Amino acid sequence: MKNPFLISFYTLIFSFSLSMLLGNPVYSQTTPSDKIEYLYPANKEKVFDETVDEFYQALRDIKYPVHQELYQRYQQKPKQLQRHLDTVLFKEMPDASINIREKLLFNEIEGLNYIISDGNILRPYPEIDINYHQTVSPDRQVYFFYSFKDTEKEFRGRYAIYDVETKEMVAGGGTYMPKSFRGNS
Repeated sequence: MKNPFLISFYTLIFSFSLSMLLGNPVYSQTTPSDKIEYLYPANKEKVFDETVDEFYQALRDIKYPVHQELYQRYQQKPKQLQRHLDTVLFKEMPDASINIREKLLFNEIEGLNYIISDGNILRPYPEIDINYHQTVSPDRQVYFFYSFKDTEKEFRGRYAIYDVETKEMVAGGGTYMPKSFRGNS
């Protein structure tokens, strides 16, 4: 036979635990900060003499230590794990329809989308949401590189955003989209 004391003790523990779970929630108060801490803070007032074309050439020549380190890490990876070097260290597509090189503020990038159609829907590319990149101040100077080829059969594109001050890549990527236009029979 079970001990009535143990049964009442377990019932008390269970009811106390349940009351703690279902009790009033506790909220902590924090003081709202007027200043957002960015990994890459605003620098729109600073003057950087390097042009976007000079930076692009320095990138291709792997002139800066940050790019040399990136290239060394790339070379050390096994071939099957290596991404395309032209994406890691941006390179314009040789047969591109359009190549864009701009030095601008990070918040100005959203306006540089190109609208493509796969035959069914229209899509912007690159679709860069600056709110997604919360480590970069909207008032941060960046280099924006964008290269794409748009034909009747396909769309290929790649882009990269580099910080003007640190020379680090902030964002980048590439896409391939075959087009499936429906012909009239």
